[in-house]
Amino acid sequence: MTNPQLAENLLAVIRSLPAADRQWLLLQLEQDNGDMSSNTLAQMAMAGGAFDDLAAEPDLYSFSDEEAVSAG
Repeated sequence: MTNPQLAENLLAVIRSLPAADRQWLLLQLEQDNGDMSSNTLAQMAMAGGAFDDLAAEPDLYSFSDEEAVSAG
């Protein structure tokens, strides 16, 4: 069973990678004929800098009281 939203999100992350990282990813996929685990995909996204922008995100707010919650 596939998850279309997950697939779309992964494609968006892959498309946002610099060309060199996309090329590296394609090489990895060509070498790996088996299914990749969620952990492997997450490691590739992190190694490519896909989540670097999250460090600059503002404080989070709780749903119950809309007060700032420390992210760290």
